[in-house]
Amino acid sequence: MIDIHTHPVQIAELYDDDPNLTSAVRDVFGLYVEPQPLATYIGHLDEAGIDQAVVLPIDCTTAHGHTVVSNEQIAWLVERTDRVIGFASVDPNEPDAPAKLERAVKELGLVGLKLDPSLQQFAIDDPERAMPVYEAAAELGIPVLIHCGMSWAERGRTAMANPLLLESVVQRLPELRVVIPHMGWPWVGEALALALKHRNVYLDTSVLFSGTPSESLKHVVDVVLGHELIDRSIPRQVLFGSNYPRVDPKRAAWAVRELGFRPKLEQRIFHDNARDLLNIDGGA
Repeated sequence: MIDIHTHPVQIAELYDDDPNLTSAVRDVFGLYVEPQPLATYIGHLDEAGIDQAVVLPIDCTTAHGHTVVSNEQIAWLVERTDRVIGFASVDPNEPDAPAKLERAVKELGLVGLKLDPSLQQFAIDDPERAMPVYEAAAELGIPVLIHCGMSWAERGRTAMANPLLLESVVQRLPELRVVIPHMGWPWVGEALALALKHRNVYLDTSVLFSGTPSESLKHVVDVVLGHELIDRSIPRQVLFGSNYPRVDPKRAAWAVRELGFRPKLEQRIFHDNARDLLNIDGGA
């Protein structure tokens, strides 16, 4: 099983050399958690049956004066355990963002890009700031996971994260693989429309807006999307994501299993689609 969506903001070892991380996690990311050892994070993966998980930083330097975990810290985690897959983050508001992304990939060995327009406060379809970053990612051949939908962070601006703003991006860069987390909730229909139209657009299952992960995901799949549509139309474009530590990975996995998908589709969601997206073990 591969979890496409975790935030390493609770890993205690990262706080040792970053005196600003506590403020970044609490004041920017909006999560008040006690740091725990890396072994505890791995334990959560074990309990959920997750073999590998993507770890996501967010560079909010311009908007908030912080990185919510840096690219260098992500690279450090990747060196410590083969259970994690490292994505980079750059600030599109900085003119050297494309160059920073290239360094993160070529020198630090990171294999994807995380962006959050609601926290980083940039326009998704900005041709002068955002587009050069997307172009760099496309040239580097890495996927981009870009937050869309409601932001749980108090400082996040949800209106800046409407997935429809991505359409001009995927039209201009059809080779760029784009992951929309949370299925874009509350804009699930809009996110679905992009995935139906563009095979380079993926949705992850980290949906939580009320109640439990199971209740939230069941509502989205049963009421808004429909099992048949996912199975027939986008079976290779749905990825398992937990959004740890906002959600316990074990409960996120239960939420997917409780949907009752046929085994082949469940296998694709839990593993095969992410394997292919990330080109793990020769994936396409």
